[in-house]
Amino acid sequence: MKVLNLTFFSLPFVTAFIITYFTYTSLWTAWFDFLLWTSVTLGFFQFITTFIQTKGALNYSLPYAVKVSKFKVAGFVTAYNENPEIVKKTLLSVKAALGNRGTVFLLDDSTKPEIIRELSEFCKSNGIVYFHRTERRGFKAGAINDAIKALGDEYDLVAIFDADQRPTKNFFDIVMPFFEDPRVAFVQVPQYYEKTKSLIGQGARYQQEPFLRRIMRGRDLRSAFSLGSGTVYRISALKEVGMLEENTVTEDVATSVKIHEKGYISKYVDLPLIWYGTPPTEVSAYITQQSRWALGGFQLIGTLLNSDLDFRTFMDYVSGVFYWLEVGPFTLVQIAAPITFMFGIYFLKLSPMIYVSAYVPYFVFSFYYFYYLMRGTEYGLKGFILHQALEYIEFIGVTASFFAWVLKRKVPFKVTAKGRSTRSMRPLIYHVIILTLLVASMVKGILLIRGASPLQLWSIGINLFWASWHYFFLITGVYISIASMSEEEKSYLSFLS
Repeated sequence: MKVLNLTFFSLPFVTAFIITYFTYTSLWTAWFDFLLWTSVTLGFFQFITTFIQTKGALNYSLPYAVKVSKFKVAGFVTAYNENPEIVKKTLLSVKAALGNRGTVFLLDDSTKPEIIRELSEFCKSNGIVYFHRTERRGFKAGAINDAIKALGDEYDLVAIFDADQRPTKNFFDIVMPFFEDPRVAFVQVPQYYEKTKSLIGQGARYQQEPFLRRIMRGRDLRSAFSLGSGTVYRISALKEVGMLEENTVTEDVATSVKIHEKGYISKYVDLPLIWYGTPPTEVSAYITQQSRWALGGFQLIGTLLNSDLDFRTFMDYVSGVFYWLEVGPFTLVQIAAPITFMFGIYFLKLSPMIYVSAYVPYFVFSFYYFYYLMRGTEYGLKGFILHQALEYIEFIGVTASFFAWVLKRKVPFKVTAKGRSTRSMRPLIYHVIILTLLVASMVKGILLIRGASPLQLWSIGINLFWASWHYFFLITGVYISIASMSEEEKSYLSFLS
């Protein structure tokens, strides 16, 4: 099985190498040719895996479940220097949902004395166990592991909630019956973001729709993974795999791999059982969130390649890695391609007619399938534009995470800021530089049209199309980032200009 898995992982790169051999123009540009074809093959393989994953998603259904009460649950709320008012409301929501099934614990790794004092007093007054560490080994995963070890064998299940993720009153009524099946190691419910006027926040919500409504449904009972919050684990299964993985910034996915490797299954319950989740509402918080998730995806590569996952499960996980590669470093390659061509560096030896004949049908079909897949959701055209625009905003942060992983740089854990912040808008400087280069390349392309041969017109037209495509989504991303700025950030930006 491992040989099959390794073969699948390497196929996009091998395929790109073979195509490069037949299309490169010189040894000086062959490396760029290879990177460009790799971006194409990664996208194609990701589309194929998504197509396979989502075949059953449209027929997804949940069985009617009766109430059970034999499991004792520890409800964990994790926090690190969070707004105490948000944490308090979440704790009370968990307490109301849990009822007499167990105990609520606040795992507070806060370092600010005033927050520690306020939350510890609140817990004492409301029958909630306050768990605090003086050192943050393993960050969130370490806090959860330490708390579970302190529980002994008294509890059967542990439910984990972020500070802003509040369960509904019937959360445990619906989730707990699935644990009657001893093969179920954990149950995951989708995380919901509250609606916001921020276009960044709206885009973040739309970006989750294809993943939560379709991909995770398709991975149900096979490879649906923990999202870090809204997860209920069977404690014995966690202990069997050595507890939550602490050596990654996305402990939820890494732990899921270990659990699935043991042959356990996971249940995805696509119901609105979590509410109030706060999306990032400004660009710095959004890039921080996505960069952390991407770094976790890259850190997962070694684990996956050394795992004994069955092929379908391995393919599901690898599709996530391909996604981050495509959104990050290979988006940079795709943007650079038309710019490079327009300024006279011809790195690709391929008839434009062959390219159009081969790529356009795939391009059109992938769009049609995505439209078909998202029917019945609130996604729509607005969702698509905001989703794509945010991917163009995040790609520099994701690319930085890729190189941090390659260079084995230690990256500190950062909690995604809740609501607005007044952080610098410096991330957009790079996007503005790229926009300038795209405009220059489009102007150069238009000037090249005069006097071009019919074959050259096709080549110029293809590159003008891609330059315009990148420009549209990138400028839209910059616009929604500026539109979502706080007044203080807008003043700062005006000062810089």
